[in-house]
Amino acid sequence: MNLRDKLTAFVKGIRTRYLRRGRGAPLLVLPGLLGRRADSVVEATESTHEGYVPDPPGFWESDAPREALTVAWLGEWSGEFHGGVIGQRPVTAVAFSAGATSLIRYAATHPGAIERLVLFEPVIRGRELPAWLQALMAASAIPGTPQLILKWAPQLVPLLPGLGHIGWKKRFRLVEGINSPRSACEFARSLRRWDATDDLRSLDIPVLLVRGSQESIVPHHTIASFRGQNISHLELPGVGHFLNRAGQEQVIEAVRDFIKPRRFSWSW
Repeated sequence: MNLRDKLTAFVKGIRTRYLRRGRGAPLLVLPGLLGRRADSVVEATESTHEGYVPDPPGFWESDAPREALTVAWLGEWSGEFHGGVIGQRPVTAVAFSAGATSLIRYAATHPGAIERLVLFEPVIRGRELPAWLQALMAASAIPGTPQLILKWAPQLVPLLPGLGHIGWKKRFRLVEGINSPRSACEFARSLRRWDATDDLRSLDIPVLLVRGSQESIVPHHTIASFRGQNISHLELPGVGHFLNRAGQEQVIEAVRDFIKPRRFSWSW
């Protein structure tokens, strides 16, 4: 990424940093709230799409909101970023994990804003997340706990079910993008209570649900249960929730196959 590609906008009054690359049909990419950014997606599609990757409020280089960061709030913020930065034109969208949950909300509440949607391991029902993760989410409401959780996260990760294989370097990367522990934990508690079932079923646009064969956070049966003429499924072998380099390449290939420049209306 070239630093001159990184721009600043004020979205809902919050200083927001974002990457813009390429030319062509508009592509909005919303990263998950842990781990690496999703810059590689827009870099791989810049010959056909004009890609935008915002840093969510409270993460990476974007300022934290004064109000509580919730799934619904981030969905509204995504819509304001879309309209204020990309413009009033339908977009193809790609989102990861908890970012995908908020983008489902945005797509459901703003019909016509998104014309094609790729969701990698979306958190659909917070109540189905692993018990240990829900316990951490609930504990984060205790004063002072958000800072402690983030401080000791690299040491805690190998003790958690399904995450023992994550190496030290990636353990630190899981939390390096969090600049507001308060906002991160507010969002986690909101996600724990959220249910995107009705929102996802209400969508009448092409949706690609992508899951990894080694996923340990989002239950496979939940994602697999969503069927419809507009919904496609893809399982990536050897991929977990936190993408390694091979997983990133598979996701990029899946996105390339699914998103293709389409003619679109300029109003919604």
